[in-house]
Amino acid sequence: MFMMTDTTKEVAVNRSGDLFGPERHCAEAVAVAVLEALDRESQQAAAHATPFGGGFGRTFCEACGALSGGLIAIGHLHGRLDPGGDWDLPAELAAELRHRFVKEFGAVQCSVLRERFGQEAQMDECRKLVMGTTQLLLEILGKESSGENAMDCDRAACSCGS
Repeated sequence: MFMMTDTTKEVAVNRSGDLFGPERHCAEAVAVAVLEALDRESQQAAAHATPFGGGFGRTFCEACGALSGGLIAIGHLHGRLDPGGDWDLPAELAAELRHRFVKEFGAVQCSVLRERFGQEAQMDECRKLVMGTTQLLLEILGKESSGENAMDCDRAACSCGS
Protein backbone atom coordinates (compact mmCIF):
# COMPACT_ATOMS: atom_id res chain seq x y z
CA MET A 1 0.00 0.00 0.00
CA PHE A 2 2.76 2.52 0.93
CA MET A 3 5.64 1.33 -1.23
CA MET A 4 8.27 4.03 -1.62
CA THR A 5 11.74 4.13 -3.00
CA ASP A 6 14.65 5.43 -0.96
CA THR A 7 14.71 8.43 -3.28
CA THR A 8 11.06 9.21 -2.56
CA LYS A 9 11.73 8.97 1.18
CA GLU A 10 14.73 11.27 0.85
CA VAL A 11 12.65 13.79 -1.09
CA ALA A 12 9.97 13.68 1.63
CA VAL A 13 12.50 14.14 4.42
CA ASN A 14 14.04 17.12 2.63
CA ARG A 15 10.57 18.50 1.88
CA SER A 16 9.71 18.48 5.59
CA GLY A 17 12.91 20.39 6.33
CA ASP A 18 12.11 22.91 3.60
CA LEU A 19 8.55 23.39 4.85
CA PHE A 20 9.63 23.95 8.44
CA GLY A 21 10.01 27.61 9.27
CA PRO A 22 9.05 29.67 6.26
CA GLU A 23 5.80 27.88 5.41
CA ARG A 24 4.87 25.52 8.23
CA HIS A 25 5.71 24.82 11.84
CA CYS A 26 6.97 21.46 13.09
CA ALA A 27 3.67 19.53 13.31
CA GLU A 28 2.39 20.83 9.98
CA ALA A 29 5.69 20.16 8.18
CA VAL A 30 5.80 16.49 9.21
CA ALA A 31 2.13 15.81 8.46
CA VAL A 32 2.27 17.52 5.05
CA ALA A 33 5.56 15.95 3.92
CA VAL A 34 4.54 12.42 4.92
CA LEU A 35 1.12 12.63 3.29
CA GLU A 36 2.49 14.23 0.13
CA ALA A 37 5.07 11.43 -0.13
CA LEU A 38 2.22 8.91 0.03
CA ASP A 39 0.29 10.89 -2.59
CA ARG A 40 -2.46 11.74 -0.12
CA GLU A 41 -4.32 14.98 0.44
CA SER A 42 -2.39 16.91 3.06
CA GLN A 43 -4.12 20.25 3.60
CA GLN A 44 -6.80 18.97 5.97
CA ALA A 45 -4.16 17.18 8.04
CA ALA A 46 -2.09 20.39 8.05
CA ALA A 47 -5.09 22.24 9.44
CA HIS A 48 -5.53 19.58 12.13
CA ALA A 49 -1.83 19.86 12.98
CA THR A 50 -1.87 23.65 13.37
CA PRO A 51 -2.61 23.82 17.13
CA PHE A 52 0.08 21.23 17.91
CA GLY A 53 3.08 23.32 16.86
CA GLY A 54 5.55 24.38 19.51
CA GLY A 55 4.58 21.79 22.09
CA PHE A 56 0.83 22.51 21.85
CA GLY A 57 -0.11 26.04 20.94
CA ARG A 58 3.41 27.41 21.06
CA THR A 59 3.52 26.81 24.83
CA PHE A 60 6.60 24.58 24.46
CA CYS A 61 5.24 22.62 27.44
CA GLU A 62 3.91 19.41 25.93
CA ALA A 63 4.86 16.89 23.23
CA CYS A 64 7.15 17.94 20.42
CA GLY A 65 5.15 19.21 17.45
CA ALA A 66 7.12 17.01 15.05
CA LEU A 67 5.93 13.93 16.93
CA SER A 68 2.37 15.31 17.02
CA GLY A 69 2.49 15.87 13.26
CA GLY A 70 3.51 12.27 12.77
CA LEU A 71 0.63 11.08 14.91
CA ILE A 72 -1.77 13.25 12.92
CA ALA A 73 -0.47 11.69 9.69
CA ILE A 74 -1.06 8.22 11.15
CA GLY A 75 -4.61 9.20 12.06
CA HIS A 76 -5.18 10.65 8.60
CA LEU A 77 -4.03 7.39 7.03
CA HIS A 78 -5.42 4.82 9.45
CA GLY A 79 -7.78 6.58 11.86
CA ARG A 80 -11.14 4.98 12.41
CA LEU A 81 -14.15 6.60 10.84
CA ASP A 82 -16.78 4.51 12.58
CA PRO A 83 -17.37 4.75 16.35
CA GLY A 84 -16.34 1.55 18.06
CA GLY A 85 -14.20 0.44 15.12
CA ASP A 86 -10.87 -1.27 15.55
CA TRP A 87 -7.93 1.02 16.28
CA ASP A 88 -5.19 -1.52 16.87
CA LEU A 89 -3.14 -0.58 13.79
CA PRO A 90 -3.01 3.19 14.39
CA ALA A 91 -2.29 2.55 18.08
CA GLU A 92 0.61 0.24 17.20
CA LEU A 93 1.99 2.69 14.64
CA ALA A 94 1.73 5.57 17.13
CA ALA A 95 3.43 3.58 19.89
CA GLU A 96 6.21 2.58 17.50
CA LEU A 97 6.73 6.18 16.39
CA ARG A 98 6.88 7.39 19.99
CA HIS A 99 9.29 4.62 20.95
CA ARG A 100 11.61 5.34 18.05
CA PHE A 101 11.37 9.10 18.63
CA VAL A 102 12.48 8.68 22.26
CA LYS A 103 15.25 6.32 21.22
CA GLU A 104 16.48 8.78 18.57
CA PHE A 105 15.98 12.11 20.34
CA GLY A 106 15.92 11.23 24.05
CA ALA A 107 12.62 12.86 25.04
CA VAL A 108 9.20 13.79 23.70
CA GLN A 109 8.59 17.01 25.64
CA CYS A 110 9.20 20.18 23.63
CA SER A 111 10.68 22.11 26.56
CA VAL A 112 13.22 19.38 27.33
CA LEU A 113 14.32 19.22 23.71
CA ARG A 114 14.51 23.03 23.34
CA GLU A 115 16.51 23.41 26.54
CA ARG A 116 18.97 20.85 25.26
CA PHE A 117 19.33 22.72 21.94
CA GLY A 118 19.84 26.19 23.34
CA GLN A 119 18.38 29.36 21.85
CA GLU A 120 20.97 29.87 19.11
CA ALA A 121 20.73 26.37 17.62
CA GLN A 122 17.02 25.92 18.13
CA MET A 123 15.71 26.36 14.57
CA ASP A 124 18.42 24.13 13.12
CA GLU A 125 17.89 21.44 15.75
CA CYS A 126 14.10 21.57 15.44
CA ARG A 127 14.48 21.21 11.66
CA LYS A 128 16.55 18.06 12.33
CA LEU A 129 13.72 16.78 14.56
CA VAL A 130 11.18 17.47 11.81
CA MET A 131 13.27 15.69 9.20
CA GLY A 132 14.14 12.84 11.54
CA THR A 133 10.52 12.29 12.53
CA THR A 134 9.50 12.25 8.86
CA GLN A 135 12.18 9.62 8.21
CA LEU A 136 11.12 7.51 11.19
CA LEU A 137 7.46 7.56 10.23
CA LEU A 138 8.13 6.69 6.60
CA GLU A 139 10.27 3.75 7.77
CA ILE A 140 7.49 2.57 10.09
CA LEU A 141 4.83 2.91 7.39
CA GLY A 142 7.11 1.01 5.00
CA LYS A 143 7.40 -1.83 7.51
CA GLU A 144 3.63 -1.81 7.97
CA SER A 145 2.98 -2.06 4.23
CA SER A 146 5.46 -4.92 3.87
CA GLY A 147 3.61 -6.91 6.52
CA GLU A 148 6.30 -6.63 9.18
CA ASN A 149 5.17 -6.13 12.74
CA ALA A 150 5.10 -2.38 13.27
CA MET A 151 5.66 -2.62 17.01
CA ASP A 152 9.21 -3.48 17.98
CA CYS A 153 9.24 -2.06 21.49
CA ASP A 154 8.25 -3.76 24.68
CA ARG A 155 5.27 -1.84 26.05
CA ALA A 156 5.98 -3.13 29.54
CA ALA A 157 9.41 -1.50 29.36
CA CYS A 158 7.99 1.81 28.10
CA SER A 159 9.23 4.82 29.97
CA CYS A 160 6.26 7.18 29.91
CA GLY A 161 8.21 9.83 31.77
CA SER A 162 10.11 10.78 28.59
